Amino acid sequence: MRLRAPLLAVGLLLLAAAPAAAQTEVGGTVPSMISLELDDPSGFASFPAGPGEHDLLVRARITSTGNRAYVRVADGDVVSGRRLGRMASSASVLDEPLEARVGSDPFQPLNTAIDPILAEFGPVSRERVTIRLRQRIDAGERPRGTYTKNLLITLSSNAP
Repeated sequence: MRLRAPLLAVGLLLLAAAPAAAQTEVGGTVPSMISLELDDPSGFASFPAGPGEHDLLVRARITSTGNRAYVRVADGDVVSGRRLGRMASSASVLDEPLEARVGSDPFQPLNTAIDPILAEFGPVSRERVTIRLRQRIDAGERPRGTYTKNLLITLSSNAP
């Protein structure tokens, strides 16, 4: 029995002499980044005679290191009046406003000065987003000439 006692005592001494595990704090900072890339639009080049809906697609890629990023689509021509949100030629304005949606959100008309079309994203890296524009042509409406509308498509980290 005497032989076992010294061996046990040596084992306990070895455990007590072992160094404690070192703790290292790991961290870092990521610089803020926000980026919006737009491809060339594809879709309507002309409106056929008669009523219907015509779509235009704008593909985008967004990058944001923030917790929230907002894609907005708004009329880039005017802030009020008859042409707000409507495609126009030099002589006339289409009856229906241009509508837009970002991703799978519902279409909304662009003829409101207060609430631009908006979609919210979390931190993303080159996230693909489709912006769809839709122009309705009413029965009896006969578009002639070239119709245009400048749009303001932005990405920001600020809430509306």
